[in-house]
Amino acid sequence: MNCRLELGRFTYKNDVQMKIAAHCAQVFAGVKPSNAVTLDREETFSLTQALKDTGIQYRLLYADAKRCVWLLYREQELEQYLMKREHETFMRDCGYDSVQLNDMFTILCKNYWEYKNGRKGFPHELGLILGYPLCDVKGFIRHQGHSYLFSGYWKVYGNPEDTRKRFEVYDLVRYQIIKQVQHKKPLAQIAASYTNYRIHKQY
Repeated sequence: MNCRLELGRFTYKNDVQMKIAAHCAQVFAGVKPSNAVTLDREETFSLTQALKDTGIQYRLLYADAKRCVWLLYREQELEQYLMKREHETFMRDCGYDSVQLNDMFTILCKNYWEYKNGRKGFPHELGLILGYPLCDVKGFIRHQGHSYLFSGYWKVYGNPEDTRKRFEVYDLVRYQIIKQVQHKKPLAQIAASYTNYRIHKQY
């Protein structure tokens, strides 16, 4: 089965749970520490209801008159990821005194708001926070988004074979979770079923 081809057949524009599944399935599956999703302002209550009892946390990164950018994350996984020595060093180089999540989010939200309002450049540390490999985040900065090996969920500058396999897993769990949401399975049940990640062949 070609998961990427199958994913192109889903429609989810007017369903908050489907939007969450489409953009954040890898977080629910436990194979990525965080992901971002953009929703209309009036969908905020639906977001909070959908995430009840999932173990997934959410943080508002940015909002304008119409839309909100939310970061969905697994708290323990994200904190452990950022506390890796090389990741913590990179975050400190980006101006973060601490990678404790509350401290980190305060600075990230400020940087992202200033970027969206044209006051400063893109906060590249967001790539690391989203779970992108550090070599790819640094490669993107070094090459200004050009000269990448290939692109998928992000632009890849190193370890191409490992990343292709990772993208295949991302596609698969995204397909699985969208399919389950399509069949009206609550996100809390889906998140619980992936506590110990395994590939569900039936999907």
